[in-house]
Amino acid sequence: MSILNNAINSIIVGVEDFNMGEEKRLISSTRNIFAGILLLFKHKLVELSPSNSDEVLIKQRIIPSMSSDNELIWIGNGKKTVDVFQIEERFKSLNIEVDWERLKKINKYRNNIEHYYSTESADAVRTLISNSFLVIRDFISSHLDEDPKELLGEDVWNELVKINEVYEAEKKDCIDKLETLEWIDDVAFNSVSEYRCENCHSDLITVDEEQDIRCKSCNEEYDQDYLIEKSLIQKYGYYDYRGGEEPSLIECPSCQKESYLVFENKCLICGEVLATECNICGMDIPISEMNDSGSCGYCLYKHDKYRNEDN
Repeated sequence: MSILNNAINSIIVGVEDFNMGEEKRLISSTRNIFAGILLLFKHKLVELSPSNSDEVLIKQRIIPSMSSDNELIWIGNGKKTVDVFQIEERFKSLNIEVDWERLKKINKYRNNIEHYYSTESADAVRTLISNSFLVIRDFISSHLDEDPKELLGEDVWNELVKINEVYEAEKKDCIDKLETLEWIDDVAFNSVSEYRCENCHSDLITVDEEQDIRCKSCNEEYDQDYLIEKSLIQKYGYYDYRGGEEPSLIECPSCQKESYLVFENKCLICGEVLATECNICGMDIPISEMNDSGSCGYCLYKHDKYRNEDN
């Protein structure tokens, strides 16, 4: 059976698993849908692999060889195929555009659902399938030159459309209700609207009739400041410090929440604004030294040193 057939079958089984609604089948649904997407990607790499190259573009190991015409060629070696990171690398080098941010979100949902699944989080699976639908639809039409409806079959296509429409309607309702609350600015609101519940991993965060913030899927209740902080950490908290990246998010010296967004130069909970230039030496204050005194770390050190010497 071809890779493309395997991809379509995985997606079909994933949709069937979701419709069963049972806990184990919902978990199976996430695995099958994600596997189907990766198989679609691998099918494209097989299509682009030169003949007599042993499907070189989907193999993890590639070795040089000489053709019968004494020309250098590259051959796939072994049975191990490319992983998600390698697919992304090869697609980028081949100018094949994919919404990688959305795919990474799908993968995170898949991991969370598999490891922390609760019986109340069917909405998290619906979110994953809705995002997957968009990736599948766009990739089939843009890069496989096929009609997604015909390739997947009308029944499966209609199910995917319905799941996506249900999710989008629920998500819009959640966002509309979140907008009724007061926010420091749009960045705080957008961060919360993308937040995945720490209990069930659904992103359907809403406001009930009592103006309490709750997860629509599992009914987990959230304090607004806590939710802002957690959503900012989820969205901006990671940075590659080993690669020399600077943090985008730091602790606010005023409210002691991890809610000071550096590129906004503002705390999204209490509104504190910190100086970015030292009020003593006039130099830029490094992110790691930002504080509520308005001075850089070196000037603060000198000030404290001289004060101690005077005493």
